[in-house]
Amino acid sequence: MNSEEKSVFQRTGPTQFVYWLGRSLPPILGMGVVWIVTVLLIVLKPTVYTAALSNLRHVLPADTPWIEVRWMLWRLLFYRTKGYYDFFHNVGRGVTVTELNPPVRISPTVQRYIDEAMYAGRGLLIIGTHTSNYDMCGCALAEYLPVPPLVLSIADPAPGLQFINDVRNRARGTITPVTSVSLRDAMQKLRQGGIVMTGVDRPLEQGNDAVTLFGATAKLPTGYIRIPLITNCLVMTVACSYDGKAYHILANPPMEMERTGNRRQDKVVNLQRILAEVEAFIRQAPDEWMVFVPVWADESPQAEVIC
Repeated sequence: MNSEEKSVFQRTGPTQFVYWLGRSLPPILGMGVVWIVTVLLIVLKPTVYTAALSNLRHVLPADTPWIEVRWMLWRLLFYRTKGYYDFFHNVGRGVTVTELNPPVRISPTVQRYIDEAMYAGRGLLIIGTHTSNYDMCGCALAEYLPVPPLVLSIADPAPGLQFINDVRNRARGTITPVTSVSLRDAMQKLRQGGIVMTGVDRPLEQGNDAVTLFGATAKLPTGYIRIPLITNCLVMTVACSYDGKAYHILANPPMEMERTGNRRQDKVVNLQRILAEVEAFIRQAPDEWMVFVPVWADESPQAEVIC
């Protein structure tokens, strides 16, 4: 890892400080810090800024006015900074899911999707997107689920990210980096009718493959597709959105994996079915898609400053 890639959330000390700040500051002061950080990101234009701008240009129509792109980028950076504050301030103080502020809500429809999938008894793989405050929504979703989930995180997390995973682990469920052992555990859990969660819309340092997203070639992780193809579990894509007052957990109905009779084709077809639903979530609110590394193959790799 070169010096350019050492961001604040890749080192334990700065991450612990940001966590302490978010947990301790009352909302009026916390939001002041959020505004200051957002302005600094806009003015200084670090890699988080350029990567987010690159991704927005792929997501938005080509004729989107530049002023609208800049305004959307400002909102994106503001929402991500606010999301960290909300997450650390709530989870860091041990707030229960019913006491979260802003609240995280799940609709009766999404709850029905979960209940129906669990009733089938085949296990449920929940595919998450990095939208809105995915940290706080993920913790809340773990509380809403009928059984504790196993959450697969990125392999070999940097110390700062491991600290954040430890904070996430205060919610119901278990977060574990992807390893051969954790993958076996995940498949065993699904075969027993349990729930596994993972994210799929952010490139990794290794393990990316070419897929199509918004009509262009993107590089994203794809190994997760083997899990439902092997275990025959159901798959449900989820996202999070913010309406200015509350966060909302969104979901699509659980899907069956399609079988073409060709294992390689099964992988391609089902990956694109999942990514089509991910794309629809992103299209609903591009300014809430929190991915800060270039996703598309025509962009050079950048360091991720906000994870």
